Amino acid sequence: MTDPKTPVPLELDPSFLTPLEPLPTSKPAPASAPAPVDFLAPAAPAAAAPPPAPAPPPAPAVQAAAAPVTASIDVSFPLVPLPDDAVPAAFKKAVDPTGPAPGRLMAARAMAPIPPRALVPIIYQLLMDPDAKIAAAAWKTFSTFDEKLVSPVLGEALPGQVLEALAHVLMDRFPLVEKVLLNRLTPDTAFVYLAQHASEPKVINVIVENQERLLRTWDIVRGLAKNHKVLRSDIDRAVDFLVREGVYLEDVDAFEDAFLRLGKAEQLSVLKNIKIQEEHLSERERQKAAELGMSADEFMSSGAEVLTEEEREALLAELEDDEEGGSEAVDWSKTPFMKLPIPIQIKLAMTGPHEKAIEALGSSNRVVAGSAIRNPKIKENDIVKISRSKTMHEDVIRYICNNGDWTKSYSVKFNLVQNPKTPPSLVSRWLPLMRQTDLRSLAKSKQVPSAVSIMAKRLLSARDG
Repeated sequence: MTDPKTPVPLELDPSFLTPLEPLPTSKPAPASAPAPVDFLAPAAPAAAAPPPAPAPPPAPAVQAAAAPVTASIDVSFPLVPLPDDAVPAAFKKAVDPTGPAPGRLMAARAMAPIPPRALVPIIYQLLMDPDAKIAAAAWKTFSTFDEKLVSPVLGEALPGQVLEALAHVLMDRFPLVEKVLLNRLTPDTAFVYLAQHASEPKVINVIVENQERLLRTWDIVRGLAKNHKVLRSDIDRAVDFLVREGVYLEDVDAFEDAFLRLGKAEQLSVLKNIKIQEEHLSERERQKAAELGMSADEFMSSGAEVLTEEEREALLAELEDDEEGGSEAVDWSKTPFMKLPIPIQIKLAMTGPHEKAIEALGSSNRVVAGSAIRNPKIKENDIVKISRSKTMHEDVIRYICNNGDWTKSYSVKFNLVQNPKTPPSLVSRWLPLMRQTDLRSLAKSKQVPSAVSIMAKRLLSARDG
C-alpha cells in the first residue's frame, strides 16, 4: 500500500508569523534574505528612515477638526477622516482607496504585518473605505478588538477621533475603556457619551473622579443626569463639585438640592467664585458704580442702593397677593432680574442690596427665593409683608416659620396662620394665640384654608363656653 501523497507546504512570508513591535526601521533588508511580495510596502524602497513623528502636544481635549463623512456602516460615533500624518508612510497603501483591495482587506481584518500602534488607526480609517466589504470587515474588527492587540496602545498618542470611537466600542469592557478615559488626548465628547450611556459603575466612577473634565465640559454632568443607570450618589458627587466651583446648571435639577445642602457659610464661599459683570447691572446701577469708582462686583457687594424709598416700597408691594407672580408694569432695573443667569440671581439675592433681595423673593426658583430670604438686609417690617403673600415660594414661608426672632411678632404669626403654605402643625400651635376678633375674622373668611376656618370656629366655641 502506497503512502498518500503529502501536500506541498505553502511557503509564507515569515513576517506574518513574527509579531512586529516597533515601527519599520531604517535598515534595508539583507541581500541574502528572500524577497517575498509585500503588498503594503511603498512603491520604492526608502534609502533612509523617515523622520521621526513630532511629539504630540499636551492638549487637554482633542476635538475632531475635519467634518464627519457618510460611510456604508452605521456607528454611534462620528466618522472623521484621519490627517495625512496619522498613518506612517510605509503603510499608506493600506488605507489608499486606489490601492490593492486584498491588502486593504487584510489590514481591515487585522491580518496585515503592521504594528498595533499603526494598525488601530488604519482599521479606523478603513471604516470609511468606499468598498462596502472592506468597511464591514473593518467594523467587525474594530467593534470586537482583541485585547492583546488594542490594550498596549490605548494610552498612547492616538488621534482624537480614534480614541472617541474606541470609547464607544469598548464601553462595556472596563479594563480597556478605563485606559481610554485616562488618556488625556481622549476628546471630552467621549466622556459625554459614556456619561449618558454607560451602565458599568466602574466606568461612571472614573468619569465622576475626573474633576478637570467636569469643570471644563458641563455636558458630562448633563449626560450623567440623563442616564437612568447612574446612582444618585454619583450624580451628587459630580454636582457638588461643580456647585463649590461656582457652576450652576439650570437644566439639571440636582443643582438646586446641592446648593441647599450647603451651610450658609459654604454658600457664601461658593458665591465668591461667581463674578458679577457690568452687563448684569441696570443703567442706574452702572452710573452709581462709576460714581463710586467700583467694579460691578464690588458695587453689588457694597450694599449700595439706587432705588428711592418709594420705589422699594412699591417693589415690595408687588409681592403681596399678586396671583400673576409679580407686575411687569414697571421696569425697575432695565436689566430684568429674572432674565439674569441663575448663578448671578443667587448671588444678588443673598449678598446684593435690599432691592435685589426683594426682587429675588418673587422668583419661582426655590434656590433664588430661598437665598433672598437669607439676605441680612431683609428687615423685620419686610417680613410682615412677605409672610402675607400667598404667592411666595414655600421654602421662603418655611424659613420664616423657623426663625424664632421673626415669629415673635404677632402680625407675622397672624399672617402665617392665614398663609396656605404654612405647615399645619405650626398653624395648630399659633391659632390658639390669636385674639378673639382675629379668630372671628378667620372663622368667617373665605380667603383662608378651610381647615383654618373650621379650627377658628371650634376655638371660638370653646372660649364662649
